[in-house]
Amino acid sequence: MAAKPKPGTVRVAAVQAEGCYFDLPAAVQKTCDLIVEAAGKGCDLVAFPEVWIPQYPGWIWQRPIDFEMVSEYMKHSLKRDSQEMRTIQECAAANNIAVCLGYSENDNDSLYLSQSIIGKDGSIRMHRRKIKPTHVERTIYGEGSGDSLMNVVDEPDVGRVGALSCWEHSQPLLRYHTYSQGEQIHVAAWPPMNYYSSFPAGSALWSQCREGAHNLSTTHAIEGNCFVVLASSFYTEKGIERMKLGDGKLYHIGGGGCACIIGPDGHKLTQDLEEEEEGLVIADLDFDEIKKVKAMLDVHGHYSRPDLLWLGVDKREKKQVRAEE
Repeated sequence: MAAKPKPGTVRVAAVQAEGCYFDLPAAVQKTCDLIVEAAGKGCDLVAFPEVWIPQYPGWIWQRPIDFEMVSEYMKHSLKRDSQEMRTIQECAAANNIAVCLGYSENDNDSLYLSQSIIGKDGSIRMHRRKIKPTHVERTIYGEGSGDSLMNVVDEPDVGRVGALSCWEHSQPLLRYHTYSQGEQIHVAAWPPMNYYSSFPAGSALWSQCREGAHNLSTTHAIEGNCFVVLASSFYTEKGIERMKLGDGKLYHIGGGGCACIIGPDGHKLTQDLEEEEEGLVIADLDFDEIKKVKAMLDVHGHYSRPDLLWLGVDKREKKQVRAEE
């Protein structure tokens, strides 16, 4: 039996695991297995990596055009309104745990890099799409619209939970808008992120690597006065072979797991797993720690100057077919 959470705290889990390559049924089953495991350890929330279902498409960084592979990837991407999603929702409800799920969303065979927060009751509390897929990600993924900016929900018995994916954490205006919604727990969903030293000199930016992911996520914790739950997948030799990654300069090696949980003052609360080690990284969060840092620094409160600097936002969803306004 797992130890009970400390009174007055919220227990959260960050997933670090290998995805199920081109296998939607297996991905749904593994997702449910991890939900059950997290609930069994007393967790109130479990966070999954970027496009956990059906795993991050590493091949796009060396072969932006691969019709056969992207067609297969499309077949195993998750539809928001589907039996597969309902299975995950039912699992969350049956185990009384909230879930932040990262997945490749198939919407009429257009793909989006999506996140959904599923409440303890199994309902989808928030759904968003990455507002700007990064670099070659744009060869297969579309963009989110204004509704994807509304990325924080108040989940009973958990707190105010928000989410962003990967290099969205490099966008200061997007982060600021997320802070403005009063996050207490932020899910930072990342793909496999290898150490900078793993790459040949000049083949990767430091910010593209594990060190960059941790730095950006730590910045979000400090600026947002919130806990950050960083979830990450990784590749093994199986994935390298399945996605034909061996001749590239990115995602051509195994590893990349970098899950951790970060406190609102920026310090890491958890011990790292090995890069190819599957597991749940777990911490108990005391929201009184947020009050301590807000007393010193609140970029959306007493440490702001809205008379000088402010953010304008258009949060409307722009549909492809709509009446003239």
